[in-house]
Amino acid sequence: MKQKKPINGSTWEANLSQAVSLINSSNSFLFSGDIDPDSVGSMLSLSLYLDQLDKKVFIVIPGPLGDNLDFFEKIIHHNSIRILRSQEDIESVKDEIEAVIFCDTANTKLVPFYPYISESILSKKPNVIEIDHHFGADSEELTDYGTKLFRNANANTEIIGDVLKTLHDENPERPNPFSQRNIILGLITGILGDTVGGKVIHYQEDYDYWMEKLGEQLKNITRWRDSDGKRSEDCKTAKFGAPEQILDYLNKLTEDQESCLNLLNARIESKGSMGFLNLLPSTYQEVHGTCQAFESDWFVDIMGLLLNSVPEKSGHAGIVIFEGANAEGEDCIFIKIRRAVDFTGVDLRAAEDKIKELFGDLYMGGGGHAGAVSFRIHRLEEKELLTRLDNLFDFFNSAITAGTS
Repeated sequence: MKQKKPINGSTWEANLSQAVSLINSSNSFLFSGDIDPDSVGSMLSLSLYLDQLDKKVFIVIPGPLGDNLDFFEKIIHHNSIRILRSQEDIESVKDEIEAVIFCDTANTKLVPFYPYISESILSKKPNVIEIDHHFGADSEELTDYGTKLFRNANANTEIIGDVLKTLHDENPERPNPFSQRNIILGLITGILGDTVGGKVIHYQEDYDYWMEKLGEQLKNITRWRDSDGKRSEDCKTAKFGAPEQILDYLNKLTEDQESCLNLLNARIESKGSMGFLNLLPSTYQEVHGTCQAFESDWFVDIMGLLLNSVPEKSGHAGIVIFEGANAEGEDCIFIKIRRAVDFTGVDLRAAEDKIKELFGDLYMGGGGHAGAVSFRIHRLEEKELLTRLDNLFDFFNSAITAGTS
């Protein structure tokens, strides 16, 4: 596969036009992508609009989205869009699919059930649209054909916004996607998720345009019911009427989760100019009285906050390691690295070559943005892993020193 590169100018306009034509001419769609607020917000927003056009839509979401994204699942179920949880679910609809839309996914290893999707659906050469903003490291095109909508963006939902705007501009007699509250919620959630709530913005003009447009629309179309004698009036916190309320919901924790977060925050180590948090089983053995299993749905929302708090503790960057499984179901160890909000001195994608050097055949892949990357390696004994990671800390400390001197 070819490495992804941003597309702009006349090529971007041609690809966007082609994507819109494919969407208009197809009647059934399979959406898939790496699962996070931006990817699911992307798939949800576009699928809701296609559903309004009486097109059939399926979304691949292998497991629960967690309490902080439960409103996405409620929207999907309310609109009777079918979620595909397993290979068997995909098999049951494979012959109905006319077009596949991949969202916000760097490479095939991050697409749930990609080998089966490739064998049973892509082999028939359906229409394919790839929509993404991940470049560098091991980002690659997911197919060797199809329409590519790759551009620099703060979030994938910004590109989905472009697609929806073009669809409506070319067919103004259709429903306006930006007057649909659930579509707006999906787009805003994706942007907030990929910008750490508006703290990490790479393309300020795009961010300002979309947040102003979408935020104003959300306020305008959110209706609050008055008391009618049969039911009480809507509470102003009962539903989202502004982006700030969405962000608060994304960051909400129960008291038990707060206790776990506080305990783990206290365990963040300083490795020179780097923060470090070990979430391997040895740590769980020490905190299991306060924390539920690190791989549980209960822990998902805590993990998102930890990934941001570890680099902030150092003021530069941080690393979090934990066990899990990749999109293909293979056991692995994740090495997630993020910069602090106010630090831009190092491009974290430079870690890829160092990790390949340190782990050799154990390296499974990874990539991301200049400010946030994720790598996967095969599991190995914890002591050996930590010894090798010391070299990665040395690498980054040297780079940070050079960048700040």
